[in-house]
Amino acid sequence: MSESKTLELSPSVSIIIAGIIIAGAIVYTRTLPPGAAQALQPGTQVPATTANVRAPSAADHIVGSLSAPVVLIEYSDFQCPFCSRVHPTLKQIVDESNGQIAWVYRQFPLESIHPNARPAAMASECVAEQLGNDGFWKFADAIFADQSKISADYFVQTAVGLGADKAKFNACVASNKYAGRIDKDAGEATQNGGNGTPYTVVYGKGKQVPVSGALPYEQFMSVINGL
Repeated sequence: MSESKTLELSPSVSIIIAGIIIAGAIVYTRTLPPGAAQALQPGTQVPATTANVRAPSAADHIVGSLSAPVVLIEYSDFQCPFCSRVHPTLKQIVDESNGQIAWVYRQFPLESIHPNARPAAMASECVAEQLGNDGFWKFADAIFADQSKISADYFVQTAVGLGADKAKFNACVASNKYAGRIDKDAGEATQNGGNGTPYTVVYGKGKQVPVSGALPYEQFMSVINGL
């Protein structure tokens, strides 16, 4: 038979150990890789900062008019479940605005947690190359409607179903020709405070107000009406 002993620490030693643990946690948090963005929960609060993203242009994927007084610039990830939740919300806002609000989609694939996000982004750009702005949005609607189908084969199926030439689409995807565009969009989001998706900048009336997360309709409208 052996006798077990319980190690008792003095109060001062306990405080020192606790301090080391806390300090280690702080260091770990501060050294997370800058690309470790996450999908944001619905209802994430609007940060108390402003953004400085590039102005909407004809090069963007847009619903509505570039001359609209307010533009919702969304940085999004096709595999993000919260992006699929906010998609119909933003569509409703634009549809009900009588031309006063437009919606721009920019790429922000969170590759560390969504392995199909960048391939989906590339596929969407290759659809746009052949089918234009309308084709891009039809592709986006299809992907967000059922993210469980996301795969390379489904991208081809969807693109061809929308009217894209299969051989040209596959060649475009294989060439990785839109990597620079995707990286530019994602980098812009990160540089302006985006640490997850969806990340939307309410742009208009001389202001840029960032909104993080899949906020409900009423909260988006509160931000828009507050410009």
